[in-house]
This record gives sequence, C-alpha cells and structure tokens, in this order.
Amino acid sequence: MQVIRTCFLWLWERRSTCRKLSLVSSLPKMNFYNLPQRVQQFQEPSVWLEFSPLSSLCNAINLGQGFPDWKPPNFVLEAASKASSDPSLSQYARSSGLQSLVSTISKTYAPLLQRSIDPNKEVCITVGASEAIFLACQTFVEPGDEVIFIEPAFDIYFGAVVYAGATPRFVSLLMQSKEATQPLAASDLRLDYEELRRVLSERSRLLILNTPHNPTGKVFKKEELENIAKVLQEFPRCLVLCDEVYQHLVYDDEVHVPMATIENMWERTISVYSAGKTFSVTGWKIGWAIGPFHLIRPMMLSQQWIVFSTTTPLQQAVASSLEQATQPFESEPTYYAWLRKRYQRKRDYFYQALIEAGLHPVKPQGSFFIMIDISEIQGIRNEMPSIVKEWRKQGLLDIDERTQNAMDYNFCRWQAVEKGVTAIPCSAFYSRQHQHLGSRYVR
Repeated sequence: MQVIRTCFLWLWERRSTCRKLSLVSSLPKMNFYNLPQRVQQFQEPSVWLEFSPLSSLCNAINLGQGFPDWKPPNFVLEAASKASSDPSLSQYARSSGLQSLVSTISKTYAPLLQRSIDPNKEVCITVGASEAIFLACQTFVEPGDEVIFIEPAFDIYFGAVVYAGATPRFVSLLMQSKEATQPLAASDLRLDYEELRRVLSERSRLLILNTPHNPTGKVFKKEELENIAKVLQEFPRCLVLCDEVYQHLVYDDEVHVPMATIENMWERTISVYSAGKTFSVTGWKIGWAIGPFHLIRPMMLSQQWIVFSTTTPLQQAVASSLEQATQPFESEPTYYAWLRKRYQRKRDYFYQALIEAGLHPVKPQGSFFIMIDISEIQGIRNEMPSIVKEWRKQGLLDIDERTQNAMDYNFCRWQAVEKGVTAIPCSAFYSRQHQHLGSRYVR
C-alpha cells in the first residue's frame, strides 16, 4: 500500500512539474521581434563593433576612428587636475551648464558667430556633441517629421533621428567629373541644390549639416551655405542642426564659416561644438549647443529629463582650457594656430605618402580624415579573410551579415589583417539605397 501511495505522489508531482513547465513555455519570450520597431533597426552590429576589436586583434594602427593617439596639452591636463581637486566642483552642475563654462563659451564664440551670446539663455552644455545632436532631435522632432541628411554622414545622426521617431531623407554629395590624371579633392564634392529642394517637404523639420565634413574633409564655403539657406527659405518649418566639431581643423587658405552667420539663419540654427576634438580629450564628452533662446530653451528643459547635467569638474577644466587656448602656445600665437598647423603637417605628409603609393586619396580641406578611392586597386579579394571568419566564429568579432560581400568592407578587413592598418569602409556612412556611392572609398 505504501508503495502505491509513493508512486501516486511521484506521478502527481511529475504532473504538476510538467504543468508548470507548460505554463512557463507558453509565456511570451522577449526577443528581437518584441523590440520596438525603432530599436529593431539597430540590432545589427555597427561598423565600429567590428573594426574596433578587429584593429585590436590585429594589433593594427587604427587610422579609421576619430580619436588622437597623443596626450592632450599640458595646460588641459593641469586644468582637469585642478578642477578634480576642488571640493566645490564635486556635485551636480546647473542642468544647462556650469556658469563658468557657459560664460567662457559666450565670450569665445561671440566673434565667430558675429553677435553677442547670452550665456544663460543661448548656450546648453551636453555630454559631448553626440548628446547635443540627440537632444536636438528629441526636442524638435516627432513621428511624422522628416530629417534631411547630407551623405556621406556621421552614422550617429541616423540613430538620433530614428530614436526620435522621425523619417530620415537623404541627399548626397557628388564628386565632380575630372580628368583621370587630376588629383581628387574634397572641394570637388558638390551638393545638388535642386535635389535638396526635391527632398525637402512640408514634413521636413530638421536639416543636419556638418562642416568641416566627416568623412570627406569638405569645408562648405560661404556661397554654398548661402545656396542652402536660399533653398530653406521655401521651407520655413525646417530648422538646421549644424555640427561644427572640427571648426579649428581647416587647412591651406580655407575658412570655417558657421551656418548661423548666414543671413536670416541665426533664428533657425543650432550650432554644435565639442571639446573632444579641439583638445584631444574625446573621453571627456563635453559638448555644447549655441543658438537663439527660442531653440536653446526647449533643449535646456529636455536636458533635465535625459542626463540632467554634465560632469562638473570637466566642465570647469574645459572653461579654463578655452581661456588658455587663446594665449601663445609652442611658438604659435594661439593654441588653435598650433593645432591647425600640426594637423595640416600630418595631412600633407599622409596625403603625399598615399600618392607615392599609387593610391587615389581625396585631399581634405578640413577635419582629420582622408578618403581613398580604392576602385582601381588591382587584386582586391572580395571575401572575408579566413582569420576574420574564425574570430567571428569564436565570438571575438560581431559582423553585420549584409557586409560579408561588400568590397570596401573586405578591403578594410584585409588591410587590418595583412598590412596592420585599420581603415573604415565609407559605405557605412551612406543610407542603404545610396551605399553604392560609398563602396569605392575607405576612410
């Protein structure tokens, strides 16, 4: 009898367990397809998730990513050390920016923007330029709106726009036809203003402009900006978000012209800047947006619900660095003059080396990237190196399936593996429908 009772209890427990398992298995599982549609678009690995670790695995020289490989100037490091030792700078700063920093920015940028700037109403400090871009999209863009990109474009713009629920629209810079023997130059990249007009509509809410331009190195001339402004007059609802983080990196006789200085554009332009590129401190993530009160004020109010404020001691360090940067530095009249000369020397050296190697670089007017036309290079193997396949199999590399047979991607993979140099495929900076325009270039 005891044996029968024991068997019955065992069967009952097993039935209960199976029933529980059945109930658990019937619960909805959170997987890729349960994610919001805007998030699903970003579930494939980006170009950075592949080429950053690939560069490390190959112990390669990483020439593809936008960070310097030298230490910041001593006056910048000293400013950070002093600020971090000040107990009064250990707590939250004002949400829209530490008073000392916004005041310094207003004085620094008044000559550039050709107007007085109210530090408390027309400047907003952000977590790098990236957050300024995200913040602007969250503040001014909503589902149903369209945002215009000028391609190739820094890929973070796309994420900021899609996460705001808007629809990206694209217009491409096109290289003007030249004789085969003539060198390529970023100045030969032109925007088709009629194409821009066709892309714009009553739904257009934001045009994202970048000058000096990443990845091409193009510096938009005043006449080009005026032509863009002229087209925008027909679309009064469309604001301009102008990314000017490379403002100090312009070469030869080029001059950086802010979009906000073009006639009638101040009232509809948000200008974005960053300490990272200027002072070689990309890890500090201190940026700022400047614009009219009616645009900056909503961004200030949005900021309190996103990050609230930015690192207090580093804001003070940037304020001190901006003050010091206008003083003589290393036999140059200012730090900015020294920075420009240093980068131009590097650009000239690298550009000439590429020419002598028989390659076809696009000579940049600004920023710190050079694009190379690889379309005429003989013997490019349009397949993944076997070691890359193995690293991927081991989970050391995360690769977007759609790029397995992309020529520019595979060229960059082979370069990292065989030559120890990391470049970035330029099709990564284009929308899917225009990736063919970038597939012949690497950055």
